[in-house]
Amino acid sequence: MSSQQEPRMLSNYSGDEDMIQAYKDGKDLYATIASSVYKNDYWDNMEFRQDGTPNPEGKKRRNACKTLLLGIMYGQGVTAVAESIGSSIQEAQSIIDGFYNSFPKVKGWMDETTAFAKKNGYVEDLWGRRRRLPDISLPRFEISYNNASKDQSPFNPLLGTADRKQDDKVIALFYKKLENAKFKKEVDAVTQDAAKYGIKIKNNGGFIAQAERQCVNARIQGGSATMTKIAMNKLFRDEELNKLGFKLLLTVHDELIGECPKENADKVAKRLTSVMKTCIDDVSSVPFKCDADVSEHWYYNDYVSTLKQEYKKILPSLSKEDAIQHIILEHTEMSPEEIRRILTE
Repeated sequence: MSSQQEPRMLSNYSGDEDMIQAYKDGKDLYATIASSVYKNDYWDNMEFRQDGTPNPEGKKRRNACKTLLLGIMYGQGVTAVAESIGSSIQEAQSIIDGFYNSFPKVKGWMDETTAFAKKNGYVEDLWGRRRRLPDISLPRFEISYNNASKDQSPFNPLLGTADRKQDDKVIALFYKKLENAKFKKEVDAVTQDAAKYGIKIKNNGGFIAQAERQCVNARIQGGSATMTKIAMNKLFRDEELNKLGFKLLLTVHDELIGECPKENADKVAKRLTSVMKTCIDDVSSVPFKCDADVSEHWYYNDYVSTLKQEYKKILPSLSKEDAIQHIILEHTEMSPEEIRRILTE
């Protein structure tokens, strides 16, 4: 499993030295961010202090910055961030401003990404895989006549098209009103007023805003997805893993699930994490981290816990043997011998 794959991808894209150095030093990125935002010591923002004692306020600050960073990557606005961390909009905006002031290259990269998308209609990840976002280039408003006696072809005053219609005083009046409208309710009021004159106003603001949010996320999340595919390809072709009998089974977000002979599990885990951590060293200045979890079955511990809870629940009304037989009949996904071993060990 890749650890903090997407924040590391953001650090690499932006080239922010402080974020990259935090990973190189093996520090917690969210605590590092909190330290810069709240202007305090790194350990003041960890769940546990350096001496091992609990630090509930530090945990709260760290979680706030974690939520903030994830919100930025997923295109959340200040209102959504405030709801996520349970603060006022003013407090959330203060944290956001503090983050951008402390890590200006992140904001610069986001602005550059948005500008590129507006100019070209798409964004790319580190390997050139594109996400097309045509809505980002839409004009904010499109105005056309509803009246059949008028020319019904749409035009866009913002781009200076259809000069003959810009001379229309009524159209010019509504265009001016739209320019001055700052809030949705004001735009809606102008749209309703325009309808009385047989004029249709299409507001593309929502489509544009969505595309602006997607262009940043597409590079981070899309780049992470490409990285996972590269890792899968390298694991599949790795000679050492093939000799150890490793077989890749499936993916779950940033996790790769595979199987191998039990006696080779430790060697496979070591080699697998090495391949995954270094699979994009040719394009990344940020060190990646990968943790391996070895078990006999996927989510084996959770499964065992479920079986034992069911067994304990029906024991008062059945004998131990009858209860075991009942569980065996209910769970045909596992062999009777294995179920019996789990419930009697």
